[in-house]
Amino acid sequence: MERTTAHAWVGRNRIERLGLPMPAAPPEGLLLQVVANGICGTDLHLLSQDPRRPTILGHEIVGRIIAFGSGHPRRDAEDRPLREGDTVALFPWVPCLKCWACRRFGPAAATCTEAFVYGIPLEEIGLQGGCPAPGEAPALTGGFGRHVAVVAGTYLWRVSEHMPPEVASLLDPLGVALRAVDLAKTPTGTWDETLTPDATAVVLGSGPVGLLTGLVLRQLGVGRVVVSGSRPGRLDAARDLGMDVVLDTAATDAAERRKTVRDLTGGRGADLVIDAASRPTALKEALEMVRRMGTVVEVGNIVPTGSGITIDPALDVCQRNIRLLGLSHNPPRSFSEAMAMLEQHDTIPFHRLVTHSHPFRRIEDALRDLAQGQAVKVCLTAP
Repeated sequence: MERTTAHAWVGRNRIERLGLPMPAAPPEGLLLQVVANGICGTDLHLLSQDPRRPTILGHEIVGRIIAFGSGHPRRDAEDRPLREGDTVALFPWVPCLKCWACRRFGPAAATCTEAFVYGIPLEEIGLQGGCPAPGEAPALTGGFGRHVAVVAGTYLWRVSEHMPPEVASLLDPLGVALRAVDLAKTPTGTWDETLTPDATAVVLGSGPVGLLTGLVLRQLGVGRVVVSGSRPGRLDAARDLGMDVVLDTAATDAAERRKTVRDLTGGRGADLVIDAASRPTALKEALEMVRRMGTVVEVGNIVPTGSGITIDPALDVCQRNIRLLGLSHNPPRSFSEAMAMLEQHDTIPFHRLVTHSHPFRRIEDALRDLAQGQAVKVCLTAP
C-alpha cells in the first residue's frame, strides 16, 4: 500500500511525524499533494494545549491535484476547468448546506452548525461536524501533512502558474481582511461612510490579518492608514507596505496612541478602527480611538482567552453613535475577492509578508520562528 507522511499534534507543544496510508480521492472530492501551508496563530494556540486525539493541523492549504474522486465536476469556485497537476487553494470550511444557518445565510465560516473544517478540531470551535473525515485517524485533512483528502463540497480556487505557492497561502488571511473591510462599507454619501479619500482608518494589530487589512484599505484609496503593533519585524513590514503611520504598542500606552490619532484627525478620532489584535483590551482601545458616528470592526478576538474588558454601553457606544461590528462570518465570496487580489502580486507586495519559509521536514523550525514573534508569516513549502 502506498504511504505518505504527516506531522500530527500529539501532545502539548508536541508534533510527531507519522507514516500513514495514502487515501483514495474521496467521492466528488480530490487528493492533493500539499505544496504550501501557511501557519496561523490559531495553530500555535491549539498546539499549546493537549489534543483530544492526534490531529493534523493546518488550514491555509495550497496543493497540487493528484487525483479526482468519482463525480467531481472538475471546476473551481469560479467555474474554471481543473485538471490533474493544477495547483489549488482551499476555503477551509465545508458547510453542510442543509442546516438552518446555511439555508438562511448561505455557506460561510462560523455559520453552519454541521460544518467540517480542514486542520482544526471541530470541538475546539464548538461544532459537532456533519462531514465525514476520510481515511484513518489522524485523517489527512490538514496542511501539516504531505497530502490532503479534499472532501465533496469544498470550495477551491485554481492558482495561476505564475503565482508563488507561498503567496497563494495568504488566501485565508486575505479573505478575512477583505471581509473585515467589506463590513465597513456603506452606501455612498451616508452618515456612516468611512472608506473615503478623506478618511483615517486605524488597524490594531500588525500580524498577517492586520497588515493585509492595511493593504486592502490602501488599495481602496482610504486617505490615511494607521497600523499599531509591538513586534519590530512586523512594524518594519508595515512601513515597507506603505502604511502612513506605524505605532509601537511596546513603546507607547493607549492614551499616547489615542492622542496621536486625535492629533492626526483634528481632535475627532479615527473614522474607522479595525481590531485585528488577539487581545480583549484592544477592543476597548478601538472604542476610545474612533470618532463619534464612526465604525469599529472586531476581528482579532476569535479564540476565547478567559479574560475580558469593561465598557460602558451608553458612553462608549450609544451616546457616540458608534457602529460596532463583530466578524467571524467569512463567505466563499471573500476568498474569491482575495484570489483576484492575489493575482496582482506583481504590483501589490504580498511577498513582503511571507518572511519565513521552511520545508515540511523542518516544521519545528517553522513553529519556532512564529512563536518567537519576529516573523510576519511563516509558510511550510514542498522541498
